[in-house]
Amino acid sequence: MLIEAIIILVATLCASYYWLFGFWNRRNVFNVKFQITFLTFIKVLIKNEHLGNIFADIYKKYKSHGMVGFYILFDPMLLVTNPKLVEEVIVKEFNKFHDTPTEMKKGINPLFALNPFAAKGTEKWKELRSIQASNMTTFRFKEILPIIYCVAENMVNYLTEMKMEPIAAKELSFLFSVESSCLCGFGVQPNAFTDSENSFIEYSENIFKPSPFTMFCHFLLPWIGNLLKLRILSKDAEESFILFVKTIFEYRSRSNVTKNDFIYYLMKLNQKLKEGNKPEYSNVELAGHCLTYYLDSTQTTSNQLAFFLLDLANHQHVQDKLRKEISSISNSPRDFDLEKVNSIRYLNMAINESLRMHTQGTWISRTCTQDAVIGNTPIPKGTKVFVPVEAFHNDPEWFPSPEKFDPERFSEERKDSIPKYTFLPFGEGPRICVGYKLALLQIRMAVIFLVLNFTILPSSKVDREEIVLENALLPTPGHNAKLKFKPMKCIDQ
Repeated sequence: MLIEAIIILVATLCASYYWLFGFWNRRNVFNVKFQITFLTFIKVLIKNEHLGNIFADIYKKYKSHGMVGFYILFDPMLLVTNPKLVEEVIVKEFNKFHDTPTEMKKGINPLFALNPFAAKGTEKWKELRSIQASNMTTFRFKEILPIIYCVAENMVNYLTEMKMEPIAAKELSFLFSVESSCLCGFGVQPNAFTDSENSFIEYSENIFKPSPFTMFCHFLLPWIGNLLKLRILSKDAEESFILFVKTIFEYRSRSNVTKNDFIYYLMKLNQKLKEGNKPEYSNVELAGHCLTYYLDSTQTTSNQLAFFLLDLANHQHVQDKLRKEISSISNSPRDFDLEKVNSIRYLNMAINESLRMHTQGTWISRTCTQDAVIGNTPIPKGTKVFVPVEAFHNDPEWFPSPEKFDPERFSEERKDSIPKYTFLPFGEGPRICVGYKLALLQIRMAVIFLVLNFTILPSSKVDREEIVLENALLPTPGHNAKLKFKPMKCIDQ
């Protein structure tokens, strides 16, 4: 009897194995059964490497297949390695791939549950996205440009007083982005460059540091993250941010203070809901909308600015050419209105090249929300699909000598030779990053002020391999990646 039971158990396990891990075989899709699960465990959860590196490894080995099936635990997923198929997923068949795998429960991560990235269903996604998009218009950018001027001047004064003392690229860019974000979004002056003991700056540095395991679960296997009640923000950080936002709203309402910023927009939105006899946003919901804006305009923006400054420091010929083009328009940074900022072609080329080499969005993820066909392959509802953006950006087929920093790739003469959907620093299609225009504006203005006032120099040689990853999501320059700023002749500001 015991032997029969063992035989039945073994047979059941074997049948289950072949059924569970035969998902892609039954659909004639090339697949690797355990490779990504094993690499993820070793590289991401133990060595704290970036998940994008794992996708890049799979891409390099199996790119020619166009699609690569894989499994995380027992969950079948798909890596799309053909740019034409990428277009089908994120653009042409968007109505069947409109969600991301990320799922945030209000009871566990109430602030992140209001981030458009995690929104489920097009109706909710459009509602949350429209709130952020309200702050990303050309009219709005013209209004906040004078604020960014002041922040950039504070940065210039700060660096001048440092007298060429080395400073971490990430530290400088973070101070700039925090001050810009707080002033433009919340009407609050954090004095980032003058108050070294400012509690808000210290708080901001630690607000978004989830563990690799937490990020892995929420981005790949959200059911585990929700089952284990893994928090992206600590309870203390969450409560502090809610109190911060609540205090601003109460002060504005009590004192009848009006500032044309993101807070004011939310106040008007709540008033509109009230007049329409609809429930107003609660303090938690208001804090969630503010956190989305704040993280988008500080974390990724500061990382990208830091990488770009490092690129300019390590490629003086690029920096010199950029300075020449900017000064040909004006030597006074305050002369650069929105039209002039956007017209600096070489600046745009150099930023694009830096985005290619150090993109923050190293992969794109989608969930199939109804049965679909990509290429000739049926994709069942519920399948998680990934696009290896970082791998595309470093593929010599699309970008020859990808390790070389070469802004000329994006010149008017050469940019059309880049195949569509191989350059995706902000994603593409309806779910393209809602804040990318604001991020680019902040980066452009910071660089204009810096190159007109300083020669940016490397404090020490830092290779790409020396980048420190703060978590399994965002590539971030380490503290050893430092810069020096040599003042130029006095320039009228």
